[in-house]
Amino acid sequence: MKLIRVALIAFGEVDPAPCSWLMEDIPEILFTRVEECSSMPLSPRHFYPERHQYLADGLLSDLPWPGDSGADLSLGITGADLFSGRMNCVFGIACTGRALISTFRLRPEWYGDSPNPKVYRWRVLTEAVHELGHALGLSHCEYPGCVMY
Repeated sequence: MKLIRVALIAFGEVDPAPCSWLMEDIPEILFTRVEECSSMPLSPRHFYPERHQYLADGLLSDLPWPGDSGADLSLGITGADLFSGRMNCVFGIACTGRALISTFRLRPEWYGDSPNPKVYRWRVLTEAVHELGHALGLSHCEYPGCVMY
């Protein structure tokens, strides 16, 4: 079976731990090889100062097409807070071939809980796999235990 190649791209300043986790964990779940994490700046044209957030759709459009890097999928990761349309916040967004996740609201501390690296790592991985599923053409699932729920 051919491994799917995923290009991991950090948008702006990103804690290196989630990038390392994704490079280690995604291949254990999906038939993939995650390429070394590259980086690109957050475009100021997608920042909405009144919200203190970036427009997820705009950042997703800035994400290189997978073929440009020789990969099958592009996965962007950012520490910035994201919104999309009428949604006040989003954890991630995807279109065919490209996915973007934000770690901003995945930390337990965001919800007033104590820091918990295991919970944080699980949330980052779950969100990444969910958005990669969308990038591969999967839709949401009705089963609550499914990563595409």
